[in-house]
Amino acid sequence: MIGVVVGFSWTTETSQKEIGNNGTFEDQFIQFSYPTSLVAVEYTFEDYTIVDFYKSNDTSNFNNYVGNIRFSTSNLTNLKRVYSEGSLGEYNGYRTWEGTDTNGSYTYILLSSGDTKIWTLQMNFKSEYKPAYRQILETLKIKKIPE
Repeated sequence: MIGVVVGFSWTTETSQKEIGNNGTFEDQFIQFSYPTSLVAVEYTFEDYTIVDFYKSNDTSNFNNYVGNIRFSTSNLTNLKRVYSEGSLGEYNGYRTWEGTDTNGSYTYILLSSGDTKIWTLQMNFKSEYKPAYRQILETLKIKKIPE
């Protein structure tokens, strides 16, 4: 009998950076302001960024998580199916799929004209943090769409 061991190594080329609660965020893709009562943690990937928000500096405790803003690829048909209570909208010339479900408010900003395999800028916040969600959405500037 011959045994074979195969090892895999995976690097995601990410970096985590706590940006604190200074109330502003800006990178090559997006810019916005957020309430200083929240703590923001940025995860930078080669081609996009995710920012998670917490209600305290204890960002390792998921109970402190309140929402996020992130780039992702989506399919409008699937969004309509998963978030059936949502509706089409518009944000600065981009189509959106937005609404509120049992978890809170969400917006998917569709960054291209197609309906499948499209880049979206996704925002999800717990319902009790709707003012933070609104502040981010009202101040959001999309500077560059990931490729």
